[in-house]
Amino acid sequence: MDGNAFDLGVELHTRKVQYILSYDLWSRFGSVGLNLSFENWTSVKYLDATSSGLNAEVDTIPNDVGGLYLFYVPCRVVPGITEFPFYIGRAQKTDSQNIRKRVKEYFQHFARDNERPKIYRMLKVWGPQLRLAYYPLPTNQTIVNLEKDIINSLLLPMNDQIPDKEIKAAITAFEL
Repeated sequence: MDGNAFDLGVELHTRKVQYILSYDLWSRFGSVGLNLSFENWTSVKYLDATSSGLNAEVDTIPNDVGGLYLFYVPCRVVPGITEFPFYIGRAQKTDSQNIRKRVKEYFQHFARDNERPKIYRMLKVWGPQLRLAYYPLPTNQTIVNLEKDIINSLLLPMNDQIPDKEIKAAITAFEL
């Protein structure tokens, strides 16, 4: 920043996201006996230093399991206390899908166009800082159910599809 208030304002506006913190939604979450503590997720830097390609760490993600993945940016002001999650997704284990393949698809399909504007924005605006955490899970049914529950509980800013009809209606009605 060069000290120009207007340029700073543009930068801040570009990076503005909305989080909805709801203890009521959080209390509805049931983790099916899993320890989802963030320390149990494996984290990698998502994009390379120029944000023009995937970081080499992405190739260390397993290609023989399904699970959940979370795009986030860590806070450098108070390290270890705050990660800003943007998007939660799932990769079922099938003959044609796994965690590594799925997370690579975000860069391959959405980093260069606006088919999914929020994902495009996430990659473009936070690319240099963007990290990806993943959590392997044993069954596809667990993967689907857990992703749905997390989306409904956290309402992350880059997730467009809200599975619960009541929550989706409330978001729509109040333009959240």
